[in-house]
Amino acid sequence: MDLFLFIIALLINTTYAVLYRPVVLMHGVTSTAADMNELGGWLTASFPGIYVVSIEIGNGYEDSFLLPMNKQVELFCATVLADEHLHDGFNMLGVSQGSLIVRGAVEQCSLPVYNLITLVGAHQGVFGDPPLKSLPPQFWDLISKYAYEESVQNVISIAGFWRDPFQLEKYINRCHFLPDINNEREVRNETYRNNMLKLNAFVMTYSDIDETITPPQSGWFLGYASHSLQPETWNQSRQFTEDLIGMQTLSEQGKLHMFIGHTRHADAQHAPDKEFFFQNILQFFNNTLS
Repeated sequence: MDLFLFIIALLINTTYAVLYRPVVLMHGVTSTAADMNELGGWLTASFPGIYVVSIEIGNGYEDSFLLPMNKQVELFCATVLADEHLHDGFNMLGVSQGSLIVRGAVEQCSLPVYNLITLVGAHQGVFGDPPLKSLPPQFWDLISKYAYEESVQNVISIAGFWRDPFQLEKYINRCHFLPDINNEREVRNETYRNNMLKLNAFVMTYSDIDETITPPQSGWFLGYASHSLQPETWNQSRQFTEDLIGMQTLSEQGKLHMFIGHTRHADAQHAPDKEFFFQNILQFFNNTLS
């Protein structure tokens, strides 16, 4: 009898180990899939048997900033959809620029995502000198002066989410990526909104000492207010007041989870942020497919 109970217990434990919902990770700009290995290790150590994959787009480092955002989302979706481990659904995490790729993938590709987690995100875009410093210097002038030119939009990733508060009309009309997935244009895409509302949870973070994403509150969909370098508040932001992609609805449903970290931007997926991650974020991976 004892042997029988032992075998049953072993089978149960083994079954649960392999049924943790898989995880997809997406790195940021001027980075590679390997940059997510430390965070991935936290997950595999915490949830035995969990399947974790970090996505590489093209050659990684160069293509992270030399491919436009819509193309990066397209390639990301193709890789995820081709992975047989992910067909039954998964949790997904993106860091920095990766936050936009994973959200764009949910909206544009209707991926079967359960919990969507974004660390130090750029959901309401970036503007100013700090984000440019993440690129090689030869691209700084192109973005700061010519971001909304077609030739720049078609090549440099950051141009796709460069949100100039002094040129918001030009941003909405000529920026290819962010105004689209944020539903800021006159004709809105209800599929985008509906796909966001299918999430079980949407987790957003920003760091109060972020030296790269400006404003840092972009991680909570709060960009610079019109003709200002002061971040928006919820009652100013169209994303919340007009529920453009369902942010207000997700909040009302208790599906929106917002946290503020206290580490440098580059540390969001590394050891300096581990305590914050374990206290606030790890819980969103503790779910199974059963």
